[in-house]
Amino acid sequence: MYPSNFEYMRPKTLEEAIELISSMEGSRVLAGGQSLLSMMKLRIFEPSSLIDIGFIPELKHVKLEDKHKVRIGAMVNHHEILDNPIVRENLPMLSSTAEKIADLQVRNRGTIGGSICEADPAADYLPTLMALNAKVHLKSKSEERSLDIEEFIKGPFETEIQDGEILTEVEIEKNTENFAVEKYARRKADFAVASVAASARLAKDGKVEYIRVAIGATSEGPKRLKDIESSIIGKTSAQLDLGQIIQNTISKIDMISDLHGGSEYRKYVLSGMLMRMLESLITKGRQR
Repeated sequence: MYPSNFEYMRPKTLEEAIELISSMEGSRVLAGGQSLLSMMKLRIFEPSSLIDIGFIPELKHVKLEDKHKVRIGAMVNHHEILDNPIVRENLPMLSSTAEKIADLQVRNRGTIGGSICEADPAADYLPTLMALNAKVHLKSKSEERSLDIEEFIKGPFETEIQDGEILTEVEIEKNTENFAVEKYARRKADFAVASVAASARLAKDGKVEYIRVAIGATSEGPKRLKDIESSIIGKTSAQLDLGQIIQNTISKIDMISDLHGGSEYRKYVLSGMLMRMLESLITKGRQR
């Protein structure tokens, strides 16, 4: 199936792109296009115009600010996040996540900004970005603002981005804590049935000093598992009934069913992933 007719525009500056988005009703931003173009072919979206932001240098940066804050432009593709030395050294968890995204062709075209704005519940980045406490920066003609990723994602395919705004960059504090990132899919490069991102740090006495856990692909959107975090923090592995903690949390999640897996199957898969990953983190995590 072919998409309906549309006007194609290629701004060369961020200001030009914002002007076009603000003035053209029915337009959509084209980032990597890995999802949007497929949806247009299916006539799920029928924009009157596409504004291609892939040629704007201001959106393609990766930089370390003040030795502790990484800023990643919205148009940085997945392969660059996987391979960039700044990301690999300061955010190895994010680099590891990029490595698991789809296949080489998609990693070379898809972008972090496009993936975030699509807000697919099965998106690979979202649980990791929640575990890393990432912020997104948005810009329009009248203002610039930043939101925590948890505030920005409202639900399946729904975000807090407003008309006339562009997501310009992602901001993440340096994080080299011990981590685990895993997704389970029926086939390699397929959409996830369940995904988990977690990082932790142990104190010298073996107590969990820091832990963040987030999941994706199992419910209407990515989720921080704050109940699990609060149950684990300040305790040693010997003091925890990890299986019971996980089951108590999973029982409260309204699991989705789709062609990739039913709700009970997702519960089973997620439970096993969490048990394996958290057990490893809280027994073998880096101590300080």
